[in-house]
Amino acid sequence: MKPFLFIALDGLVQREKETLSVVEQLISVSGNFGFKINLDYLLKKGFKAALEPIQQFGRPVFADLKMWNGTRTMVSVIENLVAMKVDYTNVYTLADDLLPKTIKTTEGTKTKVLGLTVPTHFSEAYCQKHFKRSLQETVRHFAEIAVEAGCHGIILPGTTLEVVTNLDTIKVVPGIRPNWYKDTRHKEEVEPRVAIEKGADILVCGSPIMKNRDPVEALKKVLSEINSA
Repeated sequence: MKPFLFIALDGLVQREKETLSVVEQLISVSGNFGFKINLDYLLKKGFKAALEPIQQFGRPVFADLKMWNGTRTMVSVIENLVAMKVDYTNVYTLADDLLPKTIKTTEGTKTKVLGLTVPTHFSEAYCQKHFKRSLQETVRHFAEIAVEAGCHGIILPGTTLEVVTNLDTIKVVPGIRPNWYKDTRHKEEVEPRVAIEKGADILVCGSPIMKNRDPVEALKKVLSEINSA
């Protein structure tokens, strides 16, 4: 698939008006991108009120829920997302055998479910402490569970892409940080060009664009780096 970028709208809860104003600027940019909305905003506004103002721009939307709950609850949530014609959502692959029935809810719809392996906020030490495996081994383990359960794709740190090269599934990498932007939010950050070259299909990038003095120019730069890979 052609490389795709989701712009994380993390400021919606605290700075809703300003964030939506930036979105209105960004839609003037040509390119293969959409918008990611976080759980906190969806809970605050409700699905319809949160999604429709973003969907009106005609770009794909990723509802970032990071679900890990009972099957009934996850099915109910995804049924609502399907009704809202959301493009992507996600579940922790730790849900394991609760996943197949959940994913089946999307059959025949545009909504795709991504299996979250290890968030980019976690590190090698975290995986060793809780899973008794290296970061790469943990990602591979959960990636296999996601594929077997029927997830349409996986979410993983860009630093671990090499361990899933042979898996035929959509690979989504958050924590994208161009070399011209630095922060400490993601322990496993990676540059957009590097992620694409290592096999990523979809990238998620928020702060480098949304916190930039010129978000339009920042988006163009990120898209250029993706397209040049």
